[in-house]
Amino acid sequence: MAKKRPPLDGIFQPQTMALLSVYAQYTKEIDGLDMSLVELAETLVLAHLEEHERFQDWTERTAVIEGFLERIGEDLI
Repeated sequence: MAKKRPPLDGIFQPQTMALLSVYAQYTKEIDGLDMSLVELAETLVLAHLEEHERFQDWTERTAVIEGFLERIGEDLI
């Protein structure tokens, strides 16, 4: 059975939903993309996170530190 996606109405304000709907219309007419509002919202969020340099730097530092701590912990056992 396919995983059911939660509705966006409970997540976003009505103004945000209206703006997202207009953007969906734009992407369909201009870019030829036919996505649901959920798919469009996910795409926008992922694109933002991928382009957020400070977040990417923080994520990389955190991963390195966690990996280092895991290796140290294994050596201490």
